[in-house]
Amino acid sequence: MPFLHEIPSQYRILSSMGNVAVFYAAYVGLSVERISSETGITPTMLMNPDTYLPETFFEKFFQLLTKAFPDRNVALELAQIAPLSYLGAPGRLLRRAPNLRSMLELFSKYCKLIADRLEMEVVDWGGSEAVLRTHQPLSLLDNGMSAEIGLCMGTRIAQECFGDDALLRVQFRHQVIGPVAAYEEFFKAPVSFGAKFNALIFDSKVLDRPSKAGRTEVRSVLEQSLIELRYENGLDRGDRTAEIRKAVMRNSLKGDYSAAGLAQSLGMSISALQRQLHASGTSASRLIDETRHINAMGMLADSSLSVDEVAFRLGFESERGFRKAFQRWCGQSPAGVRKEMKQQEAVNVPA
Repeated sequence: MPFLHEIPSQYRILSSMGNVAVFYAAYVGLSVERISSETGITPTMLMNPDTYLPETFFEKFFQLLTKAFPDRNVALELAQIAPLSYLGAPGRLLRRAPNLRSMLELFSKYCKLIADRLEMEVVDWGGSEAVLRTHQPLSLLDNGMSAEIGLCMGTRIAQECFGDDALLRVQFRHQVIGPVAAYEEFFKAPVSFGAKFNALIFDSKVLDRPSKAGRTEVRSVLEQSLIELRYENGLDRGDRTAEIRKAVMRNSLKGDYSAAGLAQSLGMSISALQRQLHASGTSASRLIDETRHINAMGMLADSSLSVDEVAFRLGFESERGFRKAFQRWCGQSPAGVRKEMKQQEAVNVPA
């Protein structure tokens, strides 16, 4: 199966979106064999959710759908039946964001994991609205179909995690194809067309609303996973920071949170390690600190471990030192966070 960096001459999109082609094909009676024949992509490639396909596949596939079903609103139908795994591993991670603000910011920062020409930007309009502005050049070739599918899936995730009232309105750059009422029924918000750019507009008052996902997550945990995903898929080949982060995590499994141990595991001197990280805008102490924070959250979720034991496993010389660091990370005590975890767990236990 091709990974992102193995398709060098073509623009690429996460192949889980190709999975949706299979689901929708079955739904409307279009054979997978015909899709494969007209796009040149084998069914096996279409069924792998975490690799990448050339952008030309989607262009051909959307043209095929438009030609085969001119009277259907393909984008809305596809978005309604598609599983939320449509966005692959990035989507699974981002659905665990602790609040809407983090989800939007992380989507914007790591959108290249979904498609290498996808652009997202979070814009604050006067404090009352938060705008997720998107652009994918493919949407200029497929009459806006890819933009509609993308914003539909983003809306489903946001509403699942943060409620139907989070979205204020939606706007598309292209002209409307079918009745606007059908779009407004799907989005549960006003929808306009012919705008300057594609966007989901959210109510700023709900940006810090906790997710309904039922898990206590912190942004640093999710970001670490997304950074590693970028590296695994060839998006950070020129930057060793992601590789160094992995080494920090590997060392932490042995209880080693020292810069000297990190340098040794990488076969580098401490000074060379610090120079390389400084050039990337970070430091060994910062990466180690982030990893301690991540591991602390996981350990606190284990009620069999005392706070003192957590401090020891994280390499702190005293519980007091751990409490001080944790206060800096989270703005509250380890006991306070552990209490919140237990309360959330109780709320999400089925009756």
